[in-house]
Amino acid sequence: MKSESNLFLAALLALPASAGAAVPAPQPPPAATAEKSSVLEEVLVTARRRGEESLQNVSIAVSVLSEDALREAGIVEFAEVAARTPSFTFQEQIGNQQEVVVRGIGTLRLTGSAAEPSVGTFIDEVYVGRRGTATPPMFDLQRVEVVRGPQGTLYGKNVVGGAVNLITAPPSFETSGRASLSYGQYDVRGGQDMLGAEAYVTGGLSDTVAGRLAVQYREHDGYSYNIVRDEVLDEYQGYAVRGSLLIQPSDRLDIRLTGDFSHNEGTGQSRKPEDDPTIPGLGATLSGGLRSPDPRVSESPWSQWEDRDTLGLTARVDYRLESGPTLTYLGAYRDGDFEGRYSLVGITSPPSLTDAANGQVETYEAITQDLRLSSADGALRWVAGLYYLREETDVIDNSIATSFLSILGPGSVGDILDGELLYEQTNVTTSYAVYGELNWDFAERLTLTVGGRYTWDDKDYDNRSECLDFGAQDDFIFCVAPLGAEFWDISTSRDWSEFTPKVGLDWRLSGDALLYLSAAKGFKGGGWQGKPGTEAAALASYDPETAWTYEAGAKTQWADGRLRLNLAVFYTNFDDLQVEQLDDTGLTLIIDNAASAKIKGVELETVFAPVPAVQLWLSGSYIDSEYEDFIDSSGADLSGNSLARTPEIMLNVGGSFSASVSDSLTLRGRLEYSWQDEMPWGVENTVYEGSYGLLDARLSLGSSDGRWEAALYGKNLSDELYRVDVIPFLGDVFARYAPPRSYGLQLTTNF
Repeated sequence: MKSESNLFLAALLALPASAGAAVPAPQPPPAATAEKSSVLEEVLVTARRRGEESLQNVSIAVSVLSEDALREAGIVEFAEVAARTPSFTFQEQIGNQQEVVVRGIGTLRLTGSAAEPSVGTFIDEVYVGRRGTATPPMFDLQRVEVVRGPQGTLYGKNVVGGAVNLITAPPSFETSGRASLSYGQYDVRGGQDMLGAEAYVTGGLSDTVAGRLAVQYREHDGYSYNIVRDEVLDEYQGYAVRGSLLIQPSDRLDIRLTGDFSHNEGTGQSRKPEDDPTIPGLGATLSGGLRSPDPRVSESPWSQWEDRDTLGLTARVDYRLESGPTLTYLGAYRDGDFEGRYSLVGITSPPSLTDAANGQVETYEAITQDLRLSSADGALRWVAGLYYLREETDVIDNSIATSFLSILGPGSVGDILDGELLYEQTNVTTSYAVYGELNWDFAERLTLTVGGRYTWDDKDYDNRSECLDFGAQDDFIFCVAPLGAEFWDISTSRDWSEFTPKVGLDWRLSGDALLYLSAAKGFKGGGWQGKPGTEAAALASYDPETAWTYEAGAKTQWADGRLRLNLAVFYTNFDDLQVEQLDDTGLTLIIDNAASAKIKGVELETVFAPVPAVQLWLSGSYIDSEYEDFIDSSGADLSGNSLARTPEIMLNVGGSFSASVSDSLTLRGRLEYSWQDEMPWGVENTVYEGSYGLLDARLSLGSSDGRWEAALYGKNLSDELYRVDVIPFLGDVFARYAPPRSYGLQLTTNF
């Protein structure tokens, strides 16, 4: 691994050296020019699919992390975006099962090939249906936009909870580039190395063509350890490349072509069994049987790994008609391949009843076609379009377990805890939509918004189960749970359709104040169980879920543009909520339309520049959520429980400064603290993650002309110990922990 990375890094560092002689003198980066004025820079977004607009003119709740903010905070993971965004949480069980929750709404695990996320992920407006499998790493981004609430009108695939938009940096006709190299350590077991490098170069290739090439490389040693197998866990190595062309054959025509590829691999994750204090434990049985109390030491007998490749091709054409409107065509292909295995319990049997592991192989292919016409000028502005999406998702789910209870013989509980099973699933989704939205300035300061989308979803689903021979055990009566004694090979299909309207009213009090009201409906399609226990359960579909969100908000600027304060108050009413529940009997997750829910909350985001060289910010959210009329699969009444993965309070506070230490040197610093209240992991509200906070910092010294910079950074400086995933089972909890404290040095050159 080290020799490959050295060659890669040498190529990156050679990039600016070979190109530097042919380019003009470097310009100061935005952080350096910000010293001239304390007026906050305008933030541009494309959240409403009609070109770039000022954030303060967009009457939806949207948070933005700019290119500078992403780079200075060292953000490379979705979890780091979530920590800085109100009402947003992120967890991960395994690389293809990432859990994105916004305002209490989210799909916890996409175990079924027909399942859909409640919060959509979009790359340059292209929908990615399997976020963990088909989304490339975060690098060379112009910005990240997190849109909260249903996006049932303009967004390509109707999403019920919100959307995360990754906007890649575009090509430029002005030649420029950047390269950075970082080295750091995790503060665990004497220090575990981290290495990272990024670079981009952009410029004109002719009078009408500009190009951009960006690359990233990351690796780190494992910060966890398996004492049974003498193996390092939570190790990572990955690279990514993205190339794009901007073609402008005329003043009216823009063509952008983008291709990206990424690969990453690792040694798998560490899990630790813990007791659930609310339920007598049986899963790990003997906590005294653990060999190590260290939360990052695993005792699993299974080898673990993750391996992922992503590929994307996107073509976008914008043609400005003579009459004024813009015709946009967006076509894309995305592909993802994932393979991995992880231990469910992280301990051998005995002392555990079982030492189960789960293997996942997932492939995803999607084709997107989006054609729209938009007008962004005048008193009447509008967008109208047609949308097509075809996705094929194939999942092979392999569960394997051993148990000392197998000595009880065939037909005993040993059968369902000792053996190997296989699920093979294929789902093809075809989705069509016609959509439109209109903004009408019917009075001097009042704007009416009316929109709607009609969506048709058609799904074809295949599911096959098989109980495999497991060593000498060929005399089982029941297969390992959840399969039991029944096997099948079924095909089924269903279609759903839904109209999702939106209506809103904007009141422009002044050039610095916008108030708005809106009501919008969101929709998420139905599907089938990923790991059913019977053929009847495999054939039975669950229905779509829908939600109405009512929102009031304010976008304001104060103190001559030095203070920005945005506020949103919302109320969401859910029907047929798709709830994921753990079936202890079948040892699996099941999805059912088991509940309605009410969610209400407040979100605040503010930035203040008291003097030209200082910026301070504060964002946060308060959410009050509960399930209504919720009877779970076991018959228990969970009505009144809080929604899973949803802290009541979240806060992010920080500040940055810039100061000249000489005519040629500038010192910059950044300090940021993110905190979240306790949250329930599951719908039962028995297992909670306690409140915790993360402290990050960065201090840099660089040339005043922006040519170079050296920075010291630290993440999770207080070394907070918190969980990023839990699996509850029979009164015990099998937990995965977040990375420990890390720190390092980053060198950057601009040209």
